Amino acid sequence: MAFFDKLNDLAKNIGDKTTDAIETTKLNSKITTEKSAAGEDLKKIGAFYYAKFAAGEEIEPSLLERFQSAAAHYAAAAEAQAEIDRIRAENEAAKAAAAPAAPAAGLTCPSCGTANPAGTRFCASCGARLEPPAPPEQKLCPGCGSPFAPDARFCNECGTRLE
Repeated sequence: MAFFDKLNDLAKNIGDKTTDAIETTKLNSKITTEKSAAGEDLKKIGAFYYAKFAAGEEIEPSLLERFQSAAAHYAAAAEAQAEIDRIRAENEAAKAAAAPAAPAAGLTCPSCGTANPAGTRFCASCGARLEPPAPPEQKLCPGCGSPFAPDARFCNECGTRLE
């Protein structure tokens, strides 16, 4: 029976340690939550007094230096954001200039130049007949007549060397 008593004590000991670990984790979580809430309250207090400073109200001299420093940091951040915006605008302008013009969707009327939706048979502006564009011409193998890719060196069907 001594064996079972030891086993029982071991299980109880493990259970106690697990309970302690769970309780410690809960308390650490509560500490973190409370400190975070206190930090949020301090931020609100700071924002309140900074708003007074920004509005030109008289501020305690010991805080004035901190507020001026914060104002300088806000100004530096605004300058950095303006620089980021300028760089992004330059990059987008460069992309737009380098990108080829997107082809108009659908068909362009040969008579009046109006863009019409794909699959349309007659122009919506002038009524002229619209011809669908011819499909691109496919190259055929001279040996078997099968179509092949433009960059192929040999036919996939018969193995003939392509030129």
